[in-house]
Amino acid sequence: MTDFSKLQNLYWFIRYHRKKNIKRRYYRYVAAEKKRLLEAGVDPEELRLLCRTLAKQHCEHAERSLKTYRLKVTQDRISSCNCDGGNCL
Repeated sequence: MTDFSKLQNLYWFIRYHRKKNIKRRYYRYVAAEKKRLLEAGVDPEELRLLCRTLAKQHCEHAERSLKTYRLKVTQDRISSCNCDGGNCL
């Protein structure tokens, strides 16, 4: 699993600050971090759902969507395994 701590930290600053120019600066940092994570091979849908959850802390629907997506992805990985002796790579 990828480390999203920098992204979580940036969204905390966005929620904390009231000045729009500071928020705008942190949104630029978030965009750069998202670009870096996508180039590193992070799933784009998971990243989108995570950013939605981080931006809206009190939105139950965003958090629920992220949890169900993560469960679905892990189940798909397990069910699509077609190795005989359990030696998956």
